[in-house]
Amino acid sequence: MKSQKNLVRGMLIVASMATQGIPLPVYADSSPSTVESKKAPLQIEARTGIKVVAQINSADTTPKGISKQLLGVKNLLDQYTGLGMIAGRDFDVAVVFRGDGAQFLLNDQAYDAKVKDAHSNGNTSRQMIEALHQLGVKIFECQVTMKARGYDNEDLLPFSRVVVSGIGALVDLEKSGYLPINP
Repeated sequence: MKSQKNLVRGMLIVASMATQGIPLPVYADSSPSTVESKKAPLQIEARTGIKVVAQINSADTTPKGISKQLLGVKNLLDQYTGLGMIAGRDFDVAVVFRGDGAQFLLNDQAYDAKVKDAHSNGNTSRQMIEALHQLGVKIFECQVTMKARGYDNEDLLPFSRVVVSGIGALVDLEKSGYLPINP
């Protein structure tokens, strides 16, 4: 009896949603004839008006010492440019380095001196960050993290813009229309 009441209640909710213009959930076809993994990959459809802010807050690196999160940002830009999209016209990307990720904006000397387990050749993410900067990516460093870790402005790559708070910058950018990602 209780399950019948729940079924009727559910049907009434769906009918009410439909009459009020509330979109109803759409479920994927899961029949055996549909094999999603065999279909061609979905393409990026939104190709203009894109604003993205990536948060780099992890010290995780590839075996070559490149920030994994930064690599995710580069891959996104590679996809966009591969589709013929142009930075500054079709898309804008900002990157906020904070917490453990703040170390990746250090110049080579500061990186070797201040980062535990640093690679002996300086900041191995520097070249990728410089390339992203050349593509117009806005680069921000969290001052809260800088103070906590003993970083000075002279320790940073020259195109890094210090923000009072990395989290505050993320909120401001999101309120300005940037979609947040944490690669």
